Amino acid sequence: MTSGSDPSSVRATVLDVQDAFRKGDYTRIAARYDDDVDWLFHGPPAVFPEVGRRRGKVAVFQAFAALNTLYRFDRHVTEHLTVEGEWAAGIADVTLVQRASGRTIHCRIASFYRVRQGRVIEYRGFTDSFDAAEQVLGRELPL
Repeated sequence: MTSGSDPSSVRATVLDVQDAFRKGDYTRIAARYDDDVDWLFHGPPAVFPEVGRRRGKVAVFQAFAALNTLYRFDRHVTEHLTVEGEWAAGIADVTLVQRASGRTIHCRIASFYRVRQGRVIEYRGFTDSFDAAEQVLGRELPL
């Protein structure tokens, strides 16, 4: 087992990234992301244009910048975090405010991190995009 796959090291890295995100400390997040991170957040691009696949720290932080122009994060609480080898899986309760409308969006996010030598090398995120889209649009979508 390498030091990058030590479960306590992986857990500490992910918790540090999540704490930094919660506090808007992007310098600390950057220190924990690999320069060539493979990042993907699943969601409807018509509603969330900042989601999708990004490769490399620069592209990820461009997505974060776009996200922060659209939303203000008010709450990010990690409810569950499981670690095995290089991988960590977590569920967070997130509240954000849409800057244009002032609408509060509440969602749960499932996140999967791959960590090596104290740096996130891969990230996958999922939310209930249908529910989040309805909240962002401020109306129920017809089925």
